[in-house]
Amino acid sequence: MSTPRIVRLEPLLEVHYGDFDFKAHIPKDPVQFPHRYTRREDIEVIGFISAALAFGRVAAFEPHLARICEHLGEAPAELLKDATADSPSRDALAAVDAATAWKYRWLESNDLRAMLLGLGAALHQWGSLEESFRAHIPKKPTKKQKEAGVWVPLGAWLQSLRALALARHPDPEGRHRALAFLFPSTTGGAACKRQHMFLRWMVRPPKEGVDFGIWTVVTPAELIPPCDTHTARIGHALGMCNSADPSRTTADEMCRSLRLFDTEDPARFDFALAHLGISGGCRARYLSTTCDTCGLREVCQWWGRI
Repeated sequence: MSTPRIVRLEPLLEVHYGDFDFKAHIPKDPVQFPHRYTRREDIEVIGFISAALAFGRVAAFEPHLARICEHLGEAPAELLKDATADSPSRDALAAVDAATAWKYRWLESNDLRAMLLGLGAALHQWGSLEESFRAHIPKKPTKKQKEAGVWVPLGAWLQSLRALALARHPDPEGRHRALAFLFPSTTGGAACKRQHMFLRWMVRPPKEGVDFGIWTVVTPAELIPPCDTHTARIGHALGMCNSADPSRTTADEMCRSLRLFDTEDPARFDFALAHLGISGGCRARYLSTTCDTCGLREVCQWWGRI
């Protein structure tokens, strides 16, 4: 990370954030799907599903998320609880089957079904996804756990959800890698972008109209900004991280940089930066048609004036 560039970046990033049209980009983002609901339990469960499947092009996963919402109906959390009750509702199980009767890339129908039933089981056990997350926060964290921050409870929570999903998969051993993708480990080098994005949706205040602010178990100051290909490339170009690789190391570096600008809410810049790449406003190389009018160009290595 370059300290001089970071110092120069702060006012430019604030202008970019202030000028960004958040409302116009919500329909181009997976967050559009939990915005269809008003009850917190439904926002939670559709939010998790939407984040889990938000990989690849938006145009590719968007129809599948729309289908899930259609078949789970107006009260998806209640339906998933009915599908995982001791005497499950046949109608609820049929709705889950219809919602997951498709494949997406390497994910099979049974993987998706197990994910939904695993979430339903978590709702049965803890009452809400937030309470299930709270149950996995260390009561007496070690020094190492304190230093790792939200990575620790996130990892324990995902491991628990993965176990619930695997228990409901007809081929748990053969499809373990698929469930590990939907509920990933946080102990390796992965950025876990989709899961940090879900946390951002649940925790950050709704002041831009994007996030929901319905969880209090984590504070905005504790969030790790989601790190994907777009944000890693842009972050590296702007001097916020040492690599353009979307890894856990890059996510932590970007978080430390963004906390220099906003210690209480470092993830507030994420949506505006990510959609700069998603929309094609940043092409990860110099192009006069995009770079010469970009408000961040003065500190960007691709503009070539540093």
